[in-house]
Amino acid sequence: MNLIIDCGNTNLKYFVFKDNILLFKNRFRWEDEWESMIKKNFPDIKNILLSDVTGNYNKVDLEKNFSDKNIYEVKALNLPFESNYNYKDLGDDRIGLIAAAIDKYPEDDCLIIDAGSCLTFDLVSSKSVHEGGLISPGLLIRYKSLNKYTSSLPLIDFEDKKMGIGKDTKNSIQNGILEGFIFEINGQIEKFKRKRPNLKVILTGGDSKYLYKRIKNGIFAEQEFLASGLNNLLKCNNL
Repeated sequence: MNLIIDCGNTNLKYFVFKDNILLFKNRFRWEDEWESMIKKNFPDIKNILLSDVTGNYNKVDLEKNFSDKNIYEVKALNLPFESNYNYKDLGDDRIGLIAAAIDKYPEDDCLIIDAGSCLTFDLVSSKSVHEGGLISPGLLIRYKSLNKYTSSLPLIDFEDKKMGIGKDTKNSIQNGILEGFIFEINGQIEKFKRKRPNLKVILTGGDSKYLYKRIKNGIFAEQEFLASGLNNLLKCNNL
């Protein structure tokens, strides 16, 4: 039984797997007493994998309460793929997503699009080679940037509405950001597909819910796609 801890830029989440089956998932705060609940309800956990993109946590934080478990960090494991990317720059989350794509679609070229705090693209070949990727601002960052770097544009809340020409500043920002976001994603998909027509496009991340019916030819992964990839890393290391 494995405990996967995902420390993202927005949320902290944990997942409990038995083999490849997800038994439990939850969001948490590091300062809360979540460890005692885990130990009580899942005493058979053997391995813990920490994925942290923030740089705020490490295995030492876990060893205090899980001294009897095997605790690993993502980059301490052998990866089930080769990468042409600078390994030091490749985040734990992207490693997990690549591992998930290779596990679920081992015979396909895949473009993994993660719409989270940042919008990332990662290209993986059918030979399990990570060719590289792209990073641009996510939806929330785009809203905050307009407000922060201008003197008069307001910070507004995102609304999932039909896109069109804005009739006021609020609608212009909402439509402009969402439409630009969609155009960027569709444009990148089209660019990659010109070279790899049979490319499998995987969409995931917290903001992927806004992409339904707006992105052509994409497979929408379950919310646990990243966690399943991290769990697969342990499996690939015979843990």
